[in-house]
Amino acid sequence: MNQRRRERQEQAIERQKLRDKRTNEEQLALIKTRSGKSDKEKHRLVALIEKAYDDANKKKNKQKRRSK
Repeated sequence: MNQRRRERQEQAIERQKLRDKRTNEEQLALIKTRSGKSDKEKHRLVALIEKAYDDANKKKNKQKRRSK
């Protein structure tokens, strides 16, 4: 029983390492190809992507204001 638990834990760690290597955009594209809804994860990823986009735009706007 403990061996099976350890094996499953190792598999989960490997899956997490693969997930950590993907960007949010890549993960969102991967989720869209899978069956099932994954609504919570999609919503979370879209929010993260939008926040990163907004932050990048804010940074660009600050730089433009300083250069004027």
